[in-house]
Amino acid sequence: MSEKYYNPLSDMGRIKADLMSLFCDSEDITRLIMPNLDDADFTREQNWYGGAFTKDIKGQPEEKTLTGHCFDTPYIEGMVADNKCAVFLETYLSKAGSQHIKEVAVDIMVVCHKDAIRLSAEDTEYYESIGVYGNRVDSAIQVINSSVSDHGITTKIKEKYSIGGMNFIEKDPLQQYVPGTKFYGKVLHYTYQAFYQRKNNVRQAVL
Repeated sequence: MSEKYYNPLSDMGRIKADLMSLFCDSEDITRLIMPNLDDADFTREQNWYGGAFTKDIKGQPEEKTLTGHCFDTPYIEGMVADNKCAVFLETYLSKAGSQHIKEVAVDIMVVCHKDAIRLSAEDTEYYESIGVYGNRVDSAIQVINSSVSDHGITTKIKEKYSIGGMNFIEKDPLQQYVPGTKFYGKVLHYTYQAFYQRKNNVRQAVL
């Protein structure tokens, strides 16, 4: 049996998957980022995450690659199709001041094609009724921040990784993000603190 290592940086990758799932489970977020399924023959989750899939459709196997709407990388050109929106997540070690505590930065980017920025009258009325205002990017940023900041929603994530709450960075916590002439977005900057935990019966990786 191979020896298992505990990597004190592992939460930086795993927490992105949990946040992506959290956003997928929020109808208020998916209604903004993915108002319609790209392909109704596939599940909501498959449309959200994207990927290559094979499914029997009318008795015939059909292969389909879905672009997706939520990614565990920063924005890469070509990842957002025309008239679409997407969320991008990135983490990095922002401070390692001691052998016991680290500070991790989390960036959450919302990017929309210019033709998808404006909300319909129906969506505008709905989001204003729950206290959310602005265009599609503005509204998505507000709903995402509410989810990330909600203690009840994020308790499982915090307990899973023994981290504190995700808080805005002190300087420029919300910035404009314009990756190209046809796209517009904004990025939320957070940090959280976590202990380097030593696991039983595994070798501790050292920074």
